[in-house]
Amino acid sequence: MPADDLQTLLKGAVAPLYYFHGDNTRRIDDALEGLKKKLFADAEPDFDSERFDAQSHDPAAVLMAARTLPVCFERRLVVVQRIDAWEDDDLARMEPCCLKPSPSACLVFVSAAEKKKLSGWVKKTGRVFACANPRWDSDVRAFVQQELSRHGKKAGPAALALLCQELDGNARTMAGEIEKLALYCIDRQTIEEADVEEALSAGHRTTIFNLVDSIGEGRLEQSLRCLKQLMDGGMPALQVLGMIARQFRLLARACEADPGRAGASRIRQLLGLKTDFQAQKIIKQAGRWSAACFGSVFAELSSADRQLKSSRKDGRLIIENLLLRLAGLRV
Repeated sequence: MPADDLQTLLKGAVAPLYYFHGDNTRRIDDALEGLKKKLFADAEPDFDSERFDAQSHDPAAVLMAARTLPVCFERRLVVVQRIDAWEDDDLARMEPCCLKPSPSACLVFVSAAEKKKLSGWVKKTGRVFACANPRWDSDVRAFVQQELSRHGKKAGPAALALLCQELDGNARTMAGEIEKLALYCIDRQTIEEADVEEALSAGHRTTIFNLVDSIGEGRLEQSLRCLKQLMDGGMPALQVLGMIARQFRLLARACEADPGRAGASRIRQLLGLKTDFQAQKIIKQAGRWSAACFGSVFAELSSADRQLKSSRKDGRLIIENLLLRLAGLRV
């Protein structure tokens, strides 16, 4: 689904049915988030939003959710992930619901491989979108420029060419790398070729990843040593905070995805990581933090962000105090 199709989707009226298929999980997540915002604005949907995984839920549970009346909003949002896991007999049970959808629900199907029968049913009353990762050089270039713009950045011609060359074509992974680059250039709008070389080089990333890994693993002393090394080397406190916040977003999403059931490969796909090894590290770190603590974690991160932007306190001291407070929240 190209970016302009996504914008059309978000501007139009919400259909009763959607089917997103393809390997661009980043685009699919953007679409789901857009639908959620259109249905519920900025409110928490509570009982009016449900997610199912076809690998662990049968059609009966989905049908019941789609037919349940909303509690607080005009319509419910019911999302069924990995619909391609169902056999044809199970999928056929959804046909009546597709041909005559409930007016009080928005039912969304998601899969990597397209189910042709499902596409045919959904097209009659809803909308079908193919969401493929960028395939061609022009697609990668457009995606990179779009992601840079999302972070308020732009790249010079040489930087853009190098960045497109270094990225691997997976939208979620590319978005993660561009986020790191934007954090590295947090105090500048224009990214140059030297920035790409430095920010994406293994040598530079080693220390910052040592820092966020040690925080995730609950090793306070190691975290403080890495912080000192980074800030002695001139890394801005806001950039350090941005990387810490990114790590906790990964940990929170891993906890939410139930890694014990999903496995490393699924977590890697959901989080846009490059290898199962990286996913396994995130899963291990997430196990050291309870799901209930992440609200407090993000409150502490927001507080540190406000202090760095509005107070005269030393940036290193603010981050050090943050690490101490975070250590007290870990299970």
